[in-house]
Amino acid sequence: MMSKLANYLQGAVRIRVSGMMPEKLINLCVTQHISLWGITKHNDDLLVWMKLGDFFTIREMVRKSRTRITIVRRYGFPFTAKRLKRRKVLLIGPLVFFLALNILSSYVWFVDVMGLKNLPDSRIKEIAFQQGLKPGALKNDINTKQIENEILITLPEVAWIGVNFVGTRAVIEIVEKTVPKQEDKSPANLIAAKDGVITEIIVLAGQTMLKKGDTVKKGDLLIQGIAPEAPEATVKPPEAPVPEQPIRAKGIVKARVWYESYGETELATAVHEPTGRQQLGVVLKIGSNEFVVKKPDLTQFALYEQEAIHKKLPLWRNSGLIVESSIDVYHELDTSWLEITLEQARDAARTKALDQLQRLIPQTAHILSRNVEVIKTTEPNLVRVKVTIEAEEDIVQSVMISQ
Repeated sequence: MMSKLANYLQGAVRIRVSGMMPEKLINLCVTQHISLWGITKHNDDLLVWMKLGDFFTIREMVRKSRTRITIVRRYGFPFTAKRLKRRKVLLIGPLVFFLALNILSSYVWFVDVMGLKNLPDSRIKEIAFQQGLKPGALKNDINTKQIENEILITLPEVAWIGVNFVGTRAVIEIVEKTVPKQEDKSPANLIAAKDGVITEIIVLAGQTMLKKGDTVKKGDLLIQGIAPEAPEATVKPPEAPVPEQPIRAKGIVKARVWYESYGETELATAVHEPTGRQQLGVVLKIGSNEFVVKKPDLTQFALYEQEAIHKKLPLWRNSGLIVESSIDVYHELDTSWLEITLEQARDAARTKALDQLQRLIPQTAHILSRNVEVIKTTEPNLVRVKVTIEAEEDIVQSVMISQ
């Protein structure tokens, strides 16, 4: 390993020795303690490796041995350095590249903001820009702690912030505060959002005259937004009536609510599939004139579907003439019937009805009962199902009290 390294640093050449007796030159070199290796014979010539320094000392030996030598290969650092010296760009180019890469990576070229929900990223970037964080800024000149403190002070909606560098990107991570919603304290009544039979009443604020088991319609008053009457005082009240104080009614009114939905499914369904046969209709429009290039013969098809293709040629040079083509492709269809059993049709119709009800029933509702009924129809191919669901849910709806 060390000899290979030494040969590379000092340089080596592979020479071809030609003549009547090339072995004589080898013997002379050995007697002069010149290192030779990789000796091979090629036809009548010998190929030999030797050090570059020894190559310049064998002139006299070549003359005495009456041989000729030719360099067939050069190896080592001296030759590489000589080539680089002639091509300085190959040496300077990589150095300039790595130097420029190192300099450019010391700057910020992109600023990204992550974690925002409500705040606009432009506001964050504006504050960071004022503190020196912008594309083209030197990383060492940016005080990340100062930027974080300035954003926290300026924007009270921010709970946490972190500024980090990822390559040439500056990443600003934001965690916003969770601000509780302001409670609406304006006077309001609670009315029924749906028809139902009351099963539970919990009054938190306001007054109600309803009781468990009462039937209510949509829009009926459930809890009135007035302050409850004070208990009788021992002191005689004044003769002038005291006006009722409107408040925001609060409470829970649960009721049994009924939902109905219908679903239909056919026992036999027509399925249309293309046969592969088709007819073409081609119309060429030039300016305001239309020319029928090909007219389709649709009498051959009992059933078909149409596909329209419109193409507009580009405007000709120095011409406003519009050239369009309309191609209508008529695909012949073959009809087959897909039949299902009565039980499969009932299940499909019930599934359709339940899907419609699921969009109406709130997720917080408690399902009390479910009834599925097959409705008789005059159409022999049709199966109709009625699904009725009884649920218990909170039916209150807040309505503002007009002052």
